[in-house]
Amino acid sequence: MIWIILAVGLILRLISLNQSLWLDEAINVVASRDFSFWGMITQYAPADFHPPGWFVILWTWGKLFGYSEISVRLPSVIFGVITIYITYLLGRKLVSKELGLVAALLLSINPLHIYYSQEARMYALAALAVAVNVLLLVKIIKGEKVNLFFLIISNLFVLLSDYIAYFIFPAQFIFLLFLKKGEIIKRWVVALLSALALGVFWLPIFLAQLNIGTVASANLPTWKFVAGGFDFKTIPLTFVKFIIGRISLADKVTYTAVLLPVGSLFAYLLWRGQNKLGDFRRSLLIAWGVIPIVLASIISIAVPVYSYFRVLFIVPAFIILIASGILSFKKFRYGFLTVVVLIELFCTLVYLLNPVYQREDWKGLVSNLQSLQPSVVLFESSGTLPPFDYYAKGSLNAKGALRDFPAKDKSSVSDLGSLLKGKNKVYLVDYLVQISDPQRLVAKELDDLGYQEKDIKNFNGVGFVYYYEKSD
Repeated sequence: MIWIILAVGLILRLISLNQSLWLDEAINVVASRDFSFWGMITQYAPADFHPPGWFVILWTWGKLFGYSEISVRLPSVIFGVITIYITYLLGRKLVSKELGLVAALLLSINPLHIYYSQEARMYALAALAVAVNVLLLVKIIKGEKVNLFFLIISNLFVLLSDYIAYFIFPAQFIFLLFLKKGEIIKRWVVALLSALALGVFWLPIFLAQLNIGTVASANLPTWKFVAGGFDFKTIPLTFVKFIIGRISLADKVTYTAVLLPVGSLFAYLLWRGQNKLGDFRRSLLIAWGVIPIVLASIISIAVPVYSYFRVLFIVPAFIILIASGILSFKKFRYGFLTVVVLIELFCTLVYLLNPVYQREDWKGLVSNLQSLQPSVVLFESSGTLPPFDYYAKGSLNAKGALRDFPAKDKSSVSDLGSLLKGKNKVYLVDYLVQISDPQRLVAKELDDLGYQEKDIKNFNGVGFVYYYEKSD
């Protein structure tokens, strides 16, 4: 049965895998394509606030299998499918084989886990690393033999995956204190300190990342809303996204009306799930699912780090509790399971089959511009952007319209008069304009130069592209 579930999980994660790369994916992919291995670690990594694990994987994988959308996302697909199996093992070891199968089934169709199992970023890697780490801890607590070497490597696996995943360690420590087993705590501390010693080589780059991040946060105050600043809505939003994934509705009244019964059902199943577990199992899953969110929320008051996708690694705990809640019923368990499966599968298929809920459509933007052959394409930045470069491959004349990022006054805008001399067809891409040029200084400069706005097109996730024309 578990192999059928894994096959379903794999098939779902392969659908629409060739959708357009979005900004962060393209940045990583272009860097891994252009940098040497050493340059990727020492030159690129300091500007990307993550540990080196994903960079090493992407660089190696790309050199072996190329840089197509499908190729660069396959590692995350693999990590996602393995995480389904680890969740099965966790459910079986914590409670029963039946719970393991139900949990694996729910994770295999979970829309948020599928979304990030299709992304060329580190979040599926972090979810797998944490799941393996928790599984080893459970084995130790249950008295099974686990070689200390494997526990150290598992800890290092987490340390190399994603910084937010580090919050699993204080969660485990608090849980072990509750368990009051000194020998296990001692072994756990030794394994963690050993992993930290092995990873100490990364400390100088981490400090450089921290410095760059602090400067960027100070210079770009609106960036926190993109990066993950503290907001009282983030925690309930996380709960909702764990259920429905990345889909949403523009009509917030309808959105709320639909989510209220769905959210209530899942909250009820969570409550029943934890209520039916023994102290050890309940404490472990609650520590895993709650403490990282609390810590990330507190830190985000000062440093913007919290977003629901960055805590993807707690989804297996959420799923196991839901599975426990479903199986707590004797008479209606299959009814509840059917309803939950239908909700998850519906949300998953909406994402997979509807491009509106997929990633930024840079592929469509570039294809459209190539068919129009504009004189020049302008960006609300100091240069072109990696996803544009990835698809355009130098086929379009594209320039950054800003001298300074972000634009503060007219002097921040490039000399568009010289840049556009002799060019009468101009396209302006306003991607992230609210951060880079909130006063719309570039558009004002185009107006002053005699360019008239003739058309507007909207590309999913990228935003508006304005067509300007100037009469001879």
